[in-house]
Amino acid sequence: FYDASWDRWQDMIRYSPAPRLRREKALGWLREHRPATVLDVGCGNGELLSEVQRVLPGARLTGADISPAVVAANAARFPGMAFTVMNLDEDAQAPMERHDAVVCMEVVEHCLDPEAALERLAALTGHVLVLSVPCGPLFALDRQVGHTRHFTPADIVPVLERAGLRVELAQRWGFPFFNLYKHAINLRPQAMAEAFLSDKPYSAGQKLLASAALAAFRLCLPWWGYQLFVVARRETSGKAPAGTTK
Repeated sequence: FYDASWDRWQDMIRYSPAPRLRREKALGWLREHRPATVLDVGCGNGELLSEVQRVLPGARLTGADISPAVVAANAARFPGMAFTVMNLDEDAQAPMERHDAVVCMEVVEHCLDPEAALERLAALTGHVLVLSVPCGPLFALDRQVGHTRHFTPADIVPVLERAGLRVELAQRWGFPFFNLYKHAINLRPQAMAEAFLSDKPYSAGQKLLASAALAAFRLCLPWWGYQLFVVARRETSGKAPAGTTK
């Protein structure tokens, strides 16, 4: 299912307001930390990495994904980046090089053992981890794309802190517009899946609608929302840098 879906999801990833907003948030935190190496776990078609390359042109970029087909396609598309196959469930104990920054957006909710996946992500993190997971209701569309569960900060923060990271930010973002969007697209989940997860390119009208939704998302409050953003740091000294958010 996953291998077959990526060709269909190209426009959804590029234009849909929720992935675009998540990339904007991740890029902002990466700019703040200026990592020399970045690992995107669950990199999909490499859209986030291509944007990271523009804002951090000197960084060494690596993408990891469960799909060998996606990894091979990305390696051909982005010859200056490294790509590897990774399954957070099966590879949870496997050794791998640490990276200054690890980004993992909308992956852990697909894992059979989320706690082991979080521990694996922490082990890969040399300096900062940027994570997003859903934290609202488990809707029909979520189940359709393979979500096993959604989370609260209390599900995530203790696991990362036991694994050696200090959580600086655990933000339930998205009230009110993202929450309303999630409810709206699940009024007719099958029709929405056929319209926006199809193999047809987005129409001009769909792109305009997606841009309008993104503009509304940028006005959302960082609490009471259905999207959980977590930023966690591996401490290299006993004192946190000035200006960090707790």
